[in-house]
Amino acid sequence: MQLKRGLPRESCDFCHRRKVKCDRSLRARQGLASCSQCTLRQGPCLLNDPTETRTRRRGRGTAHGGNTGMALGDGGSNIAEDDNPAAAPFASASQLEPLLPLEDDHSALLQYPDDMFAENFLGLSRDNIFFLNQAFMGDSGGSMEWLGQGQSAHQDSQVSTIGDGQPSNAEPQAQIRTEESQQFPWLDSVADSNTVFTAALHCYFKFAAPWLPILLEDAFWQDYHNGRSSHVLASAIACRGMPFTTVSDKWILQQRFAHDFREAFLGAQSIASNDGTIRLDDLEALALMVNFEYEDTNSPPLHSNLGKLFLRHESLVMMTLQSRIQDRISTGPDSSVTLARARERRMLLYWHVYGLDAFHCLDRKQISLIPDKDASDHDSFPQHEATDFFDAVLELAVIARKILRQLCSNSAKRRGIESNDVHDIYAQIYQWRNHTCPPHLRRHEQSPGIVATHDNNEGHSTELKRHIQLHRAVLWALEINCLMQVECFVSDFGIKDNGDLRAEMTTARVEYESLRALNDMIAICHWIDPHAICDEDGKQHSLIDLAPLALRNACAGLCFWTCQRGINSTQLSTTRAPLGRRGPPENSQKHPAHAHIENAQLLRDAAAKATSHRDTAEILERLDKQIALLKAEMDNALGAK
Repeated sequence: MQLKRGLPRESCDFCHRRKVKCDRSLRARQGLASCSQCTLRQGPCLLNDPTETRTRRRGRGTAHGGNTGMALGDGGSNIAEDDNPAAAPFASASQLEPLLPLEDDHSALLQYPDDMFAENFLGLSRDNIFFLNQAFMGDSGGSMEWLGQGQSAHQDSQVSTIGDGQPSNAEPQAQIRTEESQQFPWLDSVADSNTVFTAALHCYFKFAAPWLPILLEDAFWQDYHNGRSSHVLASAIACRGMPFTTVSDKWILQQRFAHDFREAFLGAQSIASNDGTIRLDDLEALALMVNFEYEDTNSPPLHSNLGKLFLRHESLVMMTLQSRIQDRISTGPDSSVTLARARERRMLLYWHVYGLDAFHCLDRKQISLIPDKDASDHDSFPQHEATDFFDAVLELAVIARKILRQLCSNSAKRRGIESNDVHDIYAQIYQWRNHTCPPHLRRHEQSPGIVATHDNNEGHSTELKRHIQLHRAVLWALEINCLMQVECFVSDFGIKDNGDLRAEMTTARVEYESLRALNDMIAICHWIDPHAICDEDGKQHSLIDLAPLALRNACAGLCFWTCQRGINSTQLSTTRAPLGRRGPPENSQKHPAHAHIENAQLLRDAAAKATSHRDTAEILERLDKQIALLKAEMDNALGAK
């Protein structure tokens, strides 16, 4: 709701930027100088701060400090921008530079940690840090204000004293065993319960976390040993790590930890929902469990129904956008203690939610809840060589969002997809593959059908080398997924026919790019085989087993697509070879579907390597039915001949 002209604003600058209710005036009557929001984040509670960027810009634009100044140089009033954060465009680093404090305003300079904007901060470049802040915080000034508090918070999180109620280093194990028995009383009935729980935690960080690092391992263990980590996060990590353990009844234990997470998370949110806050580690736990399949045969219907409503992907995105993420312990004697490395963890959470949401919405053809950039400024995101895996995933996620925006628009659904949009998407994917993706993560063909990489890993540990191989496979699978999604959109909506050859040319290119993506994925499956990680018992885990959402699902989706294409090929005449295809006489009678059956079987076998995940069996069952259907169609075609 816009303010009437002449009425002073009562909300502080921070609450006004975040569009949350501010109780500054109410608390002022009680003798408190800060609103509850600023008290919670331990930041200054300022109203019309003269050193604040927006205030200075308004002052320069109006003679009497009115509310009609220009914001961000976009030609619109700042009131409209402030009251509608969803309409604010994403901005590149070049656009954000004018918002930095001026050199002559020494009081406005923020004391950033030395590594805050270093090129290796969590593997994210400075441009991408600004980009994520703008996407989730809505305003770079507020984001930078939050980032400027990271140094003291980080220092606080490193301090562990006996006087503040934390366990001493001499007796952490006894404290942990006591907490485990209180949090998971059913573990008492499990043989070697302490060993099982600890092994599940370690297995998560060793096998599940490298491809999708939602939280920082050292920060978790620091909070865990100091008794600061929430029960919700411990349950989620144990649930995700349990499939990689060697326990005989690990599937049952995984469901027990999952139900503990669901009950604890819903209980915590019912308490925190009054003030709209959520603990950072609770939100990390939700990010871990958002795709989990629960077995609700013996669970209370209330938990099952609430979980289906609130433990979804959309809930994760909305909570990250709208909730006040709390970095500090909110109850007991630890109310002033910050979670370990909270600022890095929040940035990591932003990176995960943005990337996950981009590919989730692309796969389901649905509009993202994260505000998109202004349509007139959609190319302002900097395209430069990524520094590492994090940068590469983020910039590919930007392309994924553009695919959805351009190829799934209302105009494309009604009149068909513009040919230029398809070629533009391919150009951006090729730009990402050949220039944006870091050199050590790129792939090239040493020979047709054989993947090669630029390995320069001298001095790297064996574990780091394996992580690099895993990151390569994940990036390649995400790129192939983008290419196949273009084919899916064209298949659904068609190419807009403008009366010339462009529609036919574009259709032919889409078919070529899809077949090339299929051929690349088959080569990647061959490349993956030698790269496996062994556990303590000598069991090998394929890279596909470590990254099921990216690699297993990509193999399964391409297997299904190959079967469908093979079924369509059975309707072609086998007496006439396709244009340009020649072969020896002994292969002239071979049906075109044979190659599709071989490729589908290879992709199916690759997906089957995700043995540590229970839902793999269901996926393989569906793929086997498709392959059997393809074989039946080919037999019928040969019989008819």
